[in-house]
Amino acid sequence: MTEIKVAKSAGFCFGVDRAAKLIEAEAAEGKPVYTIGELIHNKSYIKSLEEKGVFAVSAEEALKLSKNTRVVARTHGIPCEVMKSLADAGLSVLDATCPFVKKIHGIVSEHTANGTPLVIMGDPKHPEVAGIRSFAGGQTAVAGSTEELLQFLSSAEGSVFGEKGFVMVAQTTFSMPEWKKSQKNIKKLYTNAIFFDTICSVTEKRQEEVLALAEESDLVVVVGGRNSSNTAKLWELAKTRTRALHIERAAELAPFGAEIRACNNIAITAGASTPFSIIQEVREYMADIIKNEDNGELSFQEMLDQSFKTLHTGERVVGVISAVTPAEIHVDLGTKHTGILPYDEITDDSGVDLNEMFKVGDDIEVVPVKFNDAEGVVHLSKKRLDSSKNWGTIVEAESEHAILEGTVKEIVKGGVVVSSNNVRVFVPASQTGVPKDEPLDALKGKKVSFKVIEINDQRKRAVGSIRLAQRSEHKKAVEEFYATAEVGQKFTGTVRSLTSFGAFINLGPVDGMAHITELSWGRPKNPADILKVGDKIDVYIKAINVEKKRISLGYKTEENNPWNIFVANYKVGDDIKVKVVSLMAFGAFAEIIPGVDGLIHNSQLAAKPVSAPASVVAVGDELEVKIIAIDEERKRISLSRRALLPAEELGEGFEIVEEASIGTEEVAEEAAVEVAATEEAAE
Repeated sequence: MTEIKVAKSAGFCFGVDRAAKLIEAEAAEGKPVYTIGELIHNKSYIKSLEEKGVFAVSAEEALKLSKNTRVVARTHGIPCEVMKSLADAGLSVLDATCPFVKKIHGIVSEHTANGTPLVIMGDPKHPEVAGIRSFAGGQTAVAGSTEELLQFLSSAEGSVFGEKGFVMVAQTTFSMPEWKKSQKNIKKLYTNAIFFDTICSVTEKRQEEVLALAEESDLVVVVGGRNSSNTAKLWELAKTRTRALHIERAAELAPFGAEIRACNNIAITAGASTPFSIIQEVREYMADIIKNEDNGELSFQEMLDQSFKTLHTGERVVGVISAVTPAEIHVDLGTKHTGILPYDEITDDSGVDLNEMFKVGDDIEVVPVKFNDAEGVVHLSKKRLDSSKNWGTIVEAESEHAILEGTVKEIVKGGVVVSSNNVRVFVPASQTGVPKDEPLDALKGKKVSFKVIEINDQRKRAVGSIRLAQRSEHKKAVEEFYATAEVGQKFTGTVRSLTSFGAFINLGPVDGMAHITELSWGRPKNPADILKVGDKIDVYIKAINVEKKRISLGYKTEENNPWNIFVANYKVGDDIKVKVVSLMAFGAFAEIIPGVDGLIHNSQLAAKPVSAPASVVAVGDELEVKIIAIDEERKRISLSRRALLPAEELGEGFEIVEEASIGTEEVAEEAAVEVAATEEAAE
């Protein structure tokens, strides 16, 4: 006995059904209606519309119609400039564009307004693609396959897309397997590409269903227009698994009578633009061929009624959103039950606004979880369906060592549970990145990156690691840093640690080392005298070794050179306060500003020359002095305490004498030897 199955999703989709009802309501008023191009790709249906006074015209022909004539933008959508020209011409425009197509228009408008290139996976000659391209703000490219796209991106023209980054969408009826294949390949090559899954959910369901039917059937008959993209995709998918025929009308089955009678299992599906009447005609014609009218099968109408009106727990079904509230969504499933989809069965994210994500009239795929016949409702879940769908993402991420994102939902024994696209992933405490013996509570509610390190496909369980993701992200950040770092590049860094020979400065993903000789223009003996851990300082790259991942940093600049600061702010004749820092046989050195000392010669320490500075001053004393000479070439400063003493202390014949050079060369040589010794020890 030959069994004939009709796909549950066969026939008009929501968008086509909506457009058909709009058109037929307009035609019922008795005035001619014109569509910009054929409403759908189905010749018999277009002919039936013509009989009702609905005619397909080109945009150019429409512009010649008289004002206020009713014209319709078809389900595939029309270019935005055409829509504007129709309105400017005074025509009465009815927009019957499929809501799924309009969503793509919005995505393209928003994400390419700044000139970002656009890639569309689809048929470049299809009117839907032409409409989508019109909303792009930058360059566009269309590819019908992954191979075609990769070939374009490797060309001179396509290289611009790879450099700038690009937005990638799909025609609503594009092949789902091919779309996934293209995403997988592009993600590996272009990390700056942005993907939007725009294949209609009904299209996806039809494609999944036809593959399942093809697995168990000897023949699949696909009904729909020759020019229908989604019908062609169904036929292409079906014939990868079994024998498949693509027909427009039942009469086309006549040459295949013997083949049909030889089959045990036959499946019928149809594109989104195929009316139910044609599907019924095909099935009845096939039934006549195999002579099984009396074998007890259900009538076609009974099969349709059963497929749309019988629901089972756990079954994937598509409904239409009838109401949206902050707490739940109401779904029309075409049955006596009202579908109730609670917030917590939609998402785990507490910050989602359902009114922004979902709109009345949109299709939504759900799973019935509990029936209440007394109240006439069925409780639904989208989260469980998403979890099942997204499990493939988890499996793929594990095989490709990809990094995923999720939110820590629970702290459990031995670790935490991360929710990623409604899939639960367990992360052991040792893989959280939290130090041992510290509580994990701080992670709850946080968004984290993780790697999948183990999966149990049979039980749909996964184990992840936040620590490995952090390590991978850090490694990537380090590689990016060294790829762009240049000598002379400036940073504001944080002092991470101090040693006897210098300071380690954190620059973000990497640390650099500033040698002690780079920390001060003076003669520091310990970096801790200048910096402390946690200080933020401005540094620059002095040298970089990419192979060894080492960076030498400079801190001293002409801007912070103490001598330059002194020259800019002090002059001969200034009275200043100084601090004695050392005593020599010929005088005392006093600090004017950090890094700049001046000499108070024995002849300038008191009213009369002294033989030993220690007889009048001590290290640490603060004195009032006058600058009496500045030697910019040798960077030497002469100071006088004597010049500020009262006249009665000085006596007759007082005269200030510049003695700055006496003994200073010997001091400079000693200092140079000390600095050299310090550098040698540090190295």
